[in-house]
Order: sequence, then structure tokens, then C-alpha cells
Amino acid sequence: MIDEIKLIIENYINNRKPACLMIGTVVSGGIKVSEKLTIPDELIIGNLKNTAEAGDRVRLLRDDGGQLYYILEVMAS
Repeated sequence: MIDEIKLIIENYINNRKPACLMIGTVVSGGIKVSEKLTIPDELIIGNLKNTAEAGDRVRLLRDDGGQLYYILEVMAS
């Protein structure tokens, strides 16, 4: 019974998408973080959003739940 409860809790935490740091490249319409995933502009916030140009690499903080992404740093192109 204890093992089943541990498994349920572990699955819940993994599916919850806790906050994490990510690196991506600015493209038109958003930030590309992988070959399959481009984060749209409407989910990106932060003062550096307006200074990042296409081709720049940026460090992002994904909020708990994955609904917003905050630009922490523009690392240059």
C-alpha cells in the first residue's frame, strides 16, 4: 500500500511541471527551446522581452505549471 501511495505522489509531482530553468533561441513569434517546442510570445514576460532580438540565446525561468516564461538573461547570439 505504501509503495502505491509513493508512486501516485511521484507521478503527480512529475506531471505537475515544477519551475525550472531553460535555454532557448529567439525566433519570430516566440522562443524555440527544442526542435519540437517553440514558446509563443504571449506566454513570455519580463523586461528583457523587448530587448531580445531574433537569433539571441536567452535563459528562461518556467513558472510552476508551465503557463508563463520569464526571460532572466539575454546571452547574445
